[in-house]
Amino acid sequence: MATTHKIELKEEVFDQLLEMCISLFRSGQKKDVIAILKMMMDHPEVPVHYPYHHFILPAALLTAAAMETGEKDEETLREELWTARKRARQVPGGFCGFCGACGAGIGAGIFLSVYTESTPMSVETWQWCNELTGICLKAISTVAGPRCCKRTCFLSVQAAVPYLEQRLGLHLPMPAAISCKYKDRNPTCKKNACPFYTAE
Repeated sequence: MATTHKIELKEEVFDQLLEMCISLFRSGQKKDVIAILKMMMDHPEVPVHYPYHHFILPAALLTAAAMETGEKDEETLREELWTARKRARQVPGGFCGFCGACGAGIGAGIFLSVYTESTPMSVETWQWCNELTGICLKAISTVAGPRCCKRTCFLSVQAAVPYLEQRLGLHLPMPAAISCKYKDRNPTCKKNACPFYTAE
């Protein structure tokens, strides 16, 4: 029978990840979504696999969207990030394997629910949030386990960005190709079986 271990999440790490997004927004230096993801993944206290990624995914999308559209000020972005943080904190570690729904895919739904101010009583946006989560989970499922938080974040963003452009007209810049620089830290890396693996 599968067992779980206690996962400790540090609020100061969430604080720092949030402030990284705010600092980037304040700088006005636009980055693509993958670059923003990697910026947060590079935080020294973010392990290769850990529930911080459940926040990193929606935070990267919220920050990229705020910078790309120019429609929101810093305080609005901060409020959105805080809301995403609270919601992401409710997705436990190991949810991908124990419940069949990866936190990266759920994170995309969290992003869209925050971005569109959706609620359980919303009509059109309720559908969109669930549709986007489903699309991301489908993309995540195209690669077999074991889990990898980096891989699932990359797959979710790849699936989410075209959907957001089609559904909302929200264009978020993406790199031509995504390469993973975290493979040496991952003892269960799938190597060539991962679409983001590079041998160098």
